[in-house]
Amino acid sequence: MAWPLGCPERLQGGRVCDLGPQDHLVLYIKRAMHWQSHRHCKAQISVMVMEPRIMSRQHHWLLRLSHSRFFRVFTYDPALLKALPNAEFLAFGTTWVPEWRDLDLTKHKDLSLIASAKRDHPGHQLRHEIVGHLQDAVCDADILGRGYRSFDAKAEGLAPYHYSVVIENVREENYFSEKLIDALLCETVPIYWGCPNIADFLPGEGIISCNTHSEIKAAVSSISEADYLRRLAGLREIKHEASLLADLPMRAAKALRASLP
Repeated sequence: MAWPLGCPERLQGGRVCDLGPQDHLVLYIKRAMHWQSHRHCKAQISVMVMEPRIMSRQHHWLLRLSHSRFFRVFTYDPALLKALPNAEFLAFGTTWVPEWRDLDLTKHKDLSLIASAKRDHPGHQLRHEIVGHLQDAVCDADILGRGYRSFDAKAEGLAPYHYSVVIENVREENYFSEKLIDALLCETVPIYWGCPNIADFLPGEGIISCNTHSEIKAAVSSISEADYLRRLAGLREIKHEASLLADLPMRAAKALRASLP
């Protein structure tokens, strides 16, 4: 168990079965949780629904029946927030670059794009389309990730670069992931397709927001060291907020505490 706000002395070295009704446990939603017994856990159980609707549609449907089994349902999704009486807002965020504070952020490369071999969702497909454009344009861009050029740590595909094309798997209101947060923590300007209202969370010129394939291509064609330097102050202004968004367990714990009567 992780204790973002600190572990009470009475629970030092304890297990889930040692939690009492005054304690709270926050978990990622799993299918069986909609009906399985919680009798071996006396704590109040809350769940997080963090995956896009295209991947978690079944949870959205089941929670309309099972939501009362949980103390709180944390989600970014506007429809779920409206539908469930015990829903509370929580953005996803997170990071895959936990070592971001110790990175060398010296910029000596222009542009990267990180992509897996997946083609399931709209963002997967758009990434591969942009990869094709970058390869055809013969521009100074490095294509990294499974299916292209592998790397040992994700920071290798971000920290040395002025810019990175960052494409979420889907485009949904309030939804953004480590894909965006990691670029910001590496002080790499994201050429970003994803959350349509990202400025509500991370405002300013540190992010180049794009709505279409054409806008991404136009943004790529306009990159320069001068443009990067112009955006750097704005990028650093939102880096602190990105660092908070990277820590989902802490934000979930604080959101739960704030929701208590």
